[in-house]
Amino acid sequence: MFDITKVREVLDQIDLIRKSDRSLDHAALVIKVKKLFPSLDQETLALAINTHLSRPNALDKLGPWAASGIFSPELLEQASRSAIAEYRSQYFVGLNHVLEIGTGTGSDTAAIAKVAKQVTTIEFDPARAEMAKENLKVQGVKNVTSLAGDLDSILAQLDLSTFDGMYADPARRSRSGDRFRDADDYSPPLEKLLGLPAGKVRAIKVSPGLFFDPKDTGWIREFLGYGAECLEQTLLFGVRTSDSSIRLTDLDLGWSPPASPKHLPAPNTLKGYISEAHGVVNRSQFLGSFFAERGIALLAQDLAYGISTTLPDKTPLMESFKIIDAIPYS
Repeated sequence: MFDITKVREVLDQIDLIRKSDRSLDHAALVIKVKKLFPSLDQETLALAINTHLSRPNALDKLGPWAASGIFSPELLEQASRSAIAEYRSQYFVGLNHVLEIGTGTGSDTAAIAKVAKQVTTIEFDPARAEMAKENLKVQGVKNVTSLAGDLDSILAQLDLSTFDGMYADPARRSRSGDRFRDADDYSPPLEKLLGLPAGKVRAIKVSPGLFFDPKDTGWIREFLGYGAECLEQTLLFGVRTSDSSIRLTDLDLGWSPPASPKHLPAPNTLKGYISEAHGVVNRSQFLGSFFAERGIALLAQDLAYGISTTLPDKTPLMESFKIIDAIPYS
């Protein structure tokens, strides 16, 4: 297990090395660090180097505090963008005690801790737990109790009735980085998280591509985007919002599908304008209703494009293009 204090010491030296010679490649940087710290263990060296290399991306994704944060590339890859974490934290505003399962970088932890009175977070990997504690410290977050180890063992020692909220961020990738396509492969499995009676308000972060049928479960789905991408799907319990709602977190722009799906009949000829919706709209599975509200018909039931005779109103949730020519197709 690495020593966080030593990681910080190495990072400080790396910054000094970079300031004196910005042309150094990765291999040369590692050699210089090894000369400065001849007895440094491989784990501490790798974490310091990887943190240094990851910080530019981390700054964009997590915000200014990441300039002093510590994280592995794997942790950073699965972390929520700051805009998404802050948006989702609204569901926990004013709660007394929130249980978090899967601390990760601590980005979601910090966002929830800023709006709830107390957070208890569980991280299965002790090394990652240490990184998260350091990241919370950097952000000045003090109302978090961090626990590390086997989830079942820790849950057995907790009284779940004392929590009025729960947020879970299960691992959706293998150690080698492969994405899990089946929620049963999540760690912990989605089914286990859905059944935990921890709080009146619950949220679970899952892959945006995962199909979850909320029928008769009490859970609903929300699809979250940033920029041009649909990045996350959150399963929500005990919150007042419509199933399959969408939100672009960088623009604070959203849409909720109608209670009854709507569709306009497809035209017989390809004239007018073709429209393509943002990924969050496509993932909501209510594309036809979204288009119908704007006077647009689905080009075909199995194609994610719409067609209209007039140019639709401009919105970040959709792009439209004038049809110049149409070639017969099947």
